[in-house]
Amino acid sequence: MEKSLLYRNQNFTQTDVDEIVTFIETLNEKPTLLRKISFLTVETLQNIIHHSDKTEDGNTLSYFELLKEDNEYTIKTGNLISKENTDKLEERLDCVTHLTEEEVKEKITNSLKNDEFSEKGGGNIGLLSIKKRTGDGMSYKIEIFKDNFNFIHFEIKIL
Repeated sequence: MEKSLLYRNQNFTQTDVDEIVTFIETLNEKPTLLRKISFLTVETLQNIIHHSDKTEDGNTLSYFELLKEDNEYTIKTGNLISKENTDKLEERLDCVTHLTEEEVKEKITNSLKNDEFSEKGGGNIGLLSIKKRTGDGMSYKIEIFKDNFNFIHFEIKIL
C-alpha cells in the first residue's frame, strides 16, 4: 500500500524547497536514491515557484506530496495554470514525455549551447532533466478548474 511521507499544500518558496530536501535527506535510503529524489523534488518545486499562475489574491494554489510503496517513490505535484498558458504547456509536456533518452540528451545539450532562456528566466531544461532521470515514469493530467484557470497534476515515479 502506498504511504504518504510528506504532503504540503501552499504557496511554495525556496525556503520550503530547502525544508523538504532536508526531510528527504533523513530517509533511510542509499545516497544515490536520496540524491535522485532530492533533485526531482527541487525541479518540480522550482517549476511550481517559477511557472504557476497566480489567482487575483496572489496565491498559486499548489501542492507537493512524496509517497512510498515498497521500493518505489512517487512525487505528486499540482498547481494552477491560466487557460491562456494551458495549450502551450500541454504541447511542451506531450513533446517531452514522448522523447527517447537520446533525444532528451540532445535537447538539453542544444538548450545549454544556445543559451536559451524563457521569459520567466528558465533554460527550459527542467522538464527535460526530469524526463532524463525518470524515463517513462513521468505523467500529467490537466483538469478544468474555474474562471480563467486550469489545474495541472504532475506525477513522477522513482524506482
